[in-house]
Amino acid sequence: MVRKIVMYLLFVGMLLSVYDSFENYMINGDDFSRDPKVMYEIYDGLPVPDKTEEVEKNEAIRKRSSVSLNVYYHTELSIEEVMQFYNSQLTHDGWQKVKNQGGKGLVYKKEKWKISIQEEKNTYRVHIYKFYTY
Repeated sequence: MVRKIVMYLLFVGMLLSVYDSFENYMINGDDFSRDPKVMYEIYDGLPVPDKTEEVEKNEAIRKRSSVSLNVYYHTELSIEEVMQFYNSQLTHDGWQKVKNQGGKGLVYKKEKWKISIQEEKNTYRVHIYKFYTY
């Protein structure tokens, strides 16, 4: 009897997993295979202020969950100058500023993508990301 219950629960779990994958595909389509490339296209198109050097870049790709790229920069500019630069450049390129995110950073949105600019110790970070929802 216990064995039948366990088998039944395993079967229901497998069905729910298949349903979850199907529903996610219906909402997000083929974004999972296309988005890493799109993320790097956004990165390649991002302006970088003068007197600024990229120091580190980390990507995180979680299929059916999110894609993100963190890029760390060192600059001679003040954080206020960096924020003004990105506010000007990103809004010019069609990114909309997301209001009231809290903290010291800025967040911009274009379609399903977001870019945040955050002050870090001796650097600043540009985070390009997209979360999949369904």
